[in-house]
Amino acid sequence: MNITDLLREDHRLAENLIAQLEGGADHETFGKLKNALTIHTQIEEDIFYPALEEFDETEDLIDEAYEEHNDVDALLEEMGATEIPSDDFEDLLVQLKDAINHHVEEEENQIFPLSERLLGENTLEEMGNSAEKIKGKYELSHAQTS
Repeated sequence: MNITDLLREDHRLAENLIAQLEGGADHETFGKLKNALTIHTQIEEDIFYPALEEFDETEDLIDEAYEEHNDVDALLEEMGATEIPSDDFEDLLVQLKDAINHHVEEEENQIFPLSERLLGENTLEEMGNSAEKIKGKYELSHAQTS
């Protein structure tokens, strides 16, 4: 699978989990969201972003994307230390949703089209295969520790 297709699937999963949390926050759904975002971030930072950092057209976008990942990580950490459900958790969820929506919009409307032009289909397919292996290892290790 092409890495941009895989990352789009991850975006839809995160959006669905956030919607579930908005309907009624619980530890299990938050855990699923945190895990999904963790593996998604790892794939982007280990496979996708490094290939795009070298291009003038994407350098600034990728720098911003790293910063956005740091913001999301900080929000997830704060949410994990907050009582679920609570007003504080709901406030942080709104911030997380806004941050993710902004990040997804930039990736899907700017970074992904540029990556398709700059890297080409074969490279994106190879990256997708690497990403699927990381996901498989993560899911296997997570299943063993659950």
